[in-house]
Amino acid sequence: MKILIYSLILLAGSPAFAVLSNITFVAFDVETTGFSPAYERIIEIGAVKYRNGKIIDSTHWLVNPGRPIFNSEIHGITDEQVIGHPGFADTYRAFSAFAGDSVLIAHNASFDVRFMAAEIERNGLIPLPNPTINSLTLFRRWFPDAESHRLGPLAEQLRIPVNVEHRAEDDSKTLLLILDRGLKARPDLTLAQMAETANGTYCFDGTRKP
Repeated sequence: MKILIYSLILLAGSPAFAVLSNITFVAFDVETTGFSPAYERIIEIGAVKYRNGKIIDSTHWLVNPGRPIFNSEIHGITDEQVIGHPGFADTYRAFSAFAGDSVLIAHNASFDVRFMAAEIERNGLIPLPNPTINSLTLFRRWFPDAESHRLGPLAEQLRIPVNVEHRAEDDSKTLLLILDRGLKARPDLTLAQMAETANGTYCFDGTRKP
């Protein structure tokens, strides 16, 4: 726990025991050519910025993976759509600038972070130091009576409108709307408590903080 708190303190403006209204979160999601970080590639990154109860910025990047996309039926992204877009290295630099010193959050974060870590290593890039909170674990504990903790069904049960499932930016927005609902019910929650509830954080260097 001390290691986790120290890693959170290292982020400028994000002391571990600050009230969460003072902290900027960036929800992110990746779409990929398949399910193995060792062999497949990222083809889209969506990122949405949230602070003090409001979504304040939102964007996404299509990524040219340099290889065919075989699972377009999942996310609807085709080979033709990624032609002419930059590869991962340039996209990651743009994502890093967008994320800044925020606390990252992703649904089923182990999947997204493992893909980001693999791409970062493959391209010889420097991993962001920002911790990533797993909202799947967090929401399972915040909403224990929900029939499903997938973003779409959970949002529907909470009567939160959902746009398009399985596109990175829209899924990130849905995550933050659910997060907002949970935070409003816990006005005194701190970042350290939130991370502890989520069983620690994931890191882009491939490690996990307990």
